[in-house]
Amino acid sequence: MREPLVSVIMCLRDGERYLREALDSIADQRLEDLQVIVVDDGSKDASAQIATDHALPTEILSQRPLGVSVALNYGIGVARGRYLAFLDCDDVWPQGRLDAMLAAFENDATLDAVVGQTVNTDERLNQINSPQPARLLGAMLVKRSAALTVGEFRTDITHATIVDWNSRAADLGLRFHALDDIVLLRRIHGDNLGIRDRGRARLDLLRVVRDHLSRTRQ
Repeated sequence: MREPLVSVIMCLRDGERYLREALDSIADQRLEDLQVIVVDDGSKDASAQIATDHALPTEILSQRPLGVSVALNYGIGVARGRYLAFLDCDDVWPQGRLDAMLAAFENDATLDAVVGQTVNTDERLNQINSPQPARLLGAMLVKRSAALTVGEFRTDITHATIVDWNSRAADLGLRFHALDDIVLLRRIHGDNLGIRDRGRARLDLLRVVRDHLSRTRQ
């Protein structure tokens, strides 16, 4: 099958509330050479139907509710793009973010990943903090070959999976480039996974830090 330029992976469970806006923001990138993969992690609401009905062509994959890491690994396994991008179903990409990130790769073919600035917003996408550099999945564009070298997302933790992934990427010496452009509007609301389960999030982060230190000592 044809290799698209970018594969966008969105994993969701019961994400109907904000899903249309997230898909709209992908469509607004005006990049035709896209593969959009939506992995439905056991939703009980209308998420799958919303994705099916959206004008943006999507490949919808379904699985039992096994968690976001399993869903991400599933999506990456299906992705065919030269680059991988990720977006949570409650977040939004600003217009032009893919163009800016692809331009960075064109300027330096040795890069493995490009990241940008993230802005936290309220539920209506009103900005609530100044732009911050962040290696969040939604703020990253990564070569698929590099992502496969780092390996799958950990499935033994619920939180801090991207922290662990970034740690392993650093251990392998992947080359990151940081843009000054805002590339992600991160919606903060009462049902964010990290906010809903702060205790588990702290424990998972401690496990990731411990494992990173163990690798460093070795």
